[in-house]
Amino acid sequence: MKVLYDDKISAMSIIDGAQFSASYSVDNVQNDHPGQPFMANSTKASIQGTMSSGVVGVFVSGLMADNATLTVNDTDNSLSYSEALDVAKYSSLKWISKNNDQQIPPQIDPFTRDTFGGTILSSPITGDTTLSDPLTGSVDTLELQANLTLGNGGTEEVILAVGLGADTTIINSWDGSALGAGTVTIDLESTINQMSNQIEGNAIYLWGQDGSGSTGQFMDSSAQTINILEHGNVYVGSIVEISGIEYTINSIVGDGTGLTDVTLSGSPSDGPITSIKNPIKVGILRAGAVLSVANPQVGMSKSLMDFSVRRPLINGGYSQEQRNVTTMFNCNMVLPVADSNNFLDFYRAFRSKPFPILVLDGMADAQNEETEYCGFVYMVDAPAASAVDGLGSHQNLNLNFREIV
Repeated sequence: MKVLYDDKISAMSIIDGAQFSASYSVDNVQNDHPGQPFMANSTKASIQGTMSSGVVGVFVSGLMADNATLTVNDTDNSLSYSEALDVAKYSSLKWISKNNDQQIPPQIDPFTRDTFGGTILSSPITGDTTLSDPLTGSVDTLELQANLTLGNGGTEEVILAVGLGADTTIINSWDGSALGAGTVTIDLESTINQMSNQIEGNAIYLWGQDGSGSTGQFMDSSAQTINILEHGNVYVGSIVEISGIEYTINSIVGDGTGLTDVTLSGSPSDGPITSIKNPIKVGILRAGAVLSVANPQVGMSKSLMDFSVRRPLINGGYSQEQRNVTTMFNCNMVLPVADSNNFLDFYRAFRSKPFPILVLDGMADAQNEETEYCGFVYMVDAPAASAVDGLGSHQNLNLNFREIV
């Protein structure tokens, strides 16, 4: 289990693009409210966090993007590492988009400096020496001296100096050393046209302007009004392209069917729509140190908490409204007393404050632990420790974590 408890990000900035509004500032990714995310006003954006030394892991949640690349730069050691974030949704079923604030799973990944484990050779090395193994190490130069036989039968002493690098890289593993000071950057892009990705009803085809202003409504190919709530893939912040110009949706009133219910960032005339793309969002970004303890024992449970509304009707009917689903983890752990005390000390500091967690660590690749057993969680109640042997060397902890979105 890994708990990311010491965030090293000191400042956030937008290095490409712009925020949708002050309410969707890039600084929002550093608060404890995934429902108040950063949101861009374009289909491409890049955000960057300045981090101090000590980072071993990065956590991202509340992501909305079709492509996302995470880059970690350790400027202290002139190192860099990039990887594509997993932007696959929890489900490929169309209903995943209905009233769902977290469609893409949160993700936590390790980023550490690889430490050289081979033999470090002293420098210089001189003499008639045969070296059969690959030469790697932290020395700056290695001198190899040999006697070279010339064409006239004579010999000449030759010294060959070979430059060697330190061979240190950033690795996607918890086993290396913490990074130095640097930056963490996320490059985001929205590419998928959502006009025909409706959950219910017809595809969007036309923009119907109300008079000459920025308000209007979306219509299908028969000029019938689109119910945005039924469509399910149009949001405040979505990017609408009309006649080669991109506009953002600034507001939506109700289901969007009224003549003035949709407000754009400009005033396009009636006409066909080229594309509607999802807004770019990031809910939470953390980069920091971790508290490492043993994985939970057999019996660890993962369950879902559904906030949807279900209304059985008195005549046998049924009414419902789909809402967010979050994950809960119940963990029974047997830990050395030192690890147990470390976790209890962590709880004394955080108490009700949420934090990123990787509940299971070191599982087989097919388990997808970095997304399936990960979340931005809080502890439902205070942990209680009990001895499991007469020596007091190990303690049992029962922990309950509940995700927030």
